[in-house]
Amino acid sequence: MNITRLAIDKNRVTVVLLLVLVVAGLTAWANMPQSEDPGFTIRIAMVITYLPGASPERVEQLVTDKLEKAIQEMPELDYVQSESKGGVSVIFVTIQQRYKEMRPIWDSLRRKVDRARPTLPDGIIGPIVNDEFGDVFGTIVNLTGDGYSYAELKEVADEVRDELLLIPEVAKVEIYGAQEERIFVEYNNARLADLGLSPLQLRSILGARNIINPGGDIRTEDEEIVLEPTGSFESVQDLRRTLIAIPGSDKLLYLEDVATIRRGYVDPPETKMRATGEPGLALAVSLREGGN
Repeated sequence: MNITRLAIDKNRVTVVLLLVLVVAGLTAWANMPQSEDPGFTIRIAMVITYLPGASPERVEQLVTDKLEKAIQEMPELDYVQSESKGGVSVIFVTIQQRYKEMRPIWDSLRRKVDRARPTLPDGIIGPIVNDEFGDVFGTIVNLTGDGYSYAELKEVADEVRDELLLIPEVAKVEIYGAQEERIFVEYNNARLADLGLSPLQLRSILGARNIINPGGDIRTEDEEIVLEPTGSFESVQDLRRTLIAIPGSDKLLYLEDVATIRRGYVDPPETKMRATGEPGLALAVSLREGGN
């Protein structure tokens, strides 16, 4: 049978078939699920536990082994990999491929870990279950400002983040490149020695001043008034004007007379972002499942 001859002879049937194929193709294309940032299922979670000062052998014996035994009770488990280093235990939990809905499984993992927590030694930090490996940040928004400090950029970034989270399809917005602020108290050892002060005494004086204690409350027939004690540091100027008692004398000095106080950032920084060569911040946007 000559298909070409048959198509020519039955041209009306051929045209109808072509039209059906075109309509079916257009319909399939219009209904095809598509996403600019498609999500995918990650079946791996990480359990991190810190035991400061412990050797790898002690971490393995006191933390890793106990957590692994608890995790291995999960019926959805595929396999477990662990790494015990000085002061830290890292366990990778892999779930079987046939499971698609991961949230109930990660909740079960957290319950298993919490049940094993009382058997772990005192002084640990964690265990921390991290299951957010599947977040896809498909959109990155850079934020720069000529003459703006990192703190000022962070304020703007926080406002932008709040606005982005109001979009129904946005699930999470992370800010990258933000620098942690610190107040630096820089002193001269010779100057402190002349005054009879030690760095430890200076630290104790500042620590004793900047304490937030409950002030109680006053109850009346109509209202309850909460009392908040003053004395905590509200600004760098408050810190500068802190009175320091000089040992062995009745003399009082302001902290700014003893040390240099300045506001700055953690150095060296953990992360830094640049956009077109300029320092700035980045907002990474992750969509909800099915969002486009």
